[in-house]
Amino acid sequence: PLTRAQLDIWLEQEMGHFGAEWQFGLLVRIDGAVERDALEWTIRRVIHEAEPVRVTIFEVDGQVFQKAVEYPDVALEFHDLSGSPDPAQAAQEMALSIQRTPLPFEGPLFRFALFELGLDEYYLFGCFHHIVTDGAGLGLIGNRVASVYSAIVAGEPIPPAFFGSLEDLVDCEAEYEASAEYLDDQQYWSAHLP
Repeated sequence: PLTRAQLDIWLEQEMGHFGAEWQFGLLVRIDGAVERDALEWTIRRVIHEAEPVRVTIFEVDGQVFQKAVEYPDVALEFHDLSGSPDPAQAAQEMALSIQRTPLPFEGPLFRFALFELGLDEYYLFGCFHHIVTDGAGLGLIGNRVASVYSAIVAGEPIPPAFFGSLEDLVDCEAEYEASAEYLDDQQYWSAHLP
């Protein structure tokens, strides 16, 4: 099943409210050489580790479900903008264009792009649908990409992954909704919201 927050997002989008507005991204400047193959491998690994972001959303008999799927060919789009009059501005515009292109619920619900601005000057962009992660989750994914990539290029062991499974996420919400804390929170917010 979807979590409550995911169901809210799905309903809003299915009713025609919002669209690509549910997508957000992170554009990170990288100063220094980038080993593109290593970075692409890193992104594939991190997406594999972060099961909740590699889901497909689908309906069966009026019920909405999500299922983790493998994406072995996660692509890192590459754009050489070094010949542009303003490479940084061009990268920002292209990232915004990617972010405004709807990601289908059938997946993948993420996209990555690497922009080369000049010698040893890059931007890495990751775009996600909010149904699979939030701002905090995007920060975790970004940090994981950085730590795995750094380990690979330094020839060091890759640190252990820390993402939970999709089942962990759904179970965590179910446990909370069955708790006394949930009832207390519900009572508090019912009294304080119009």
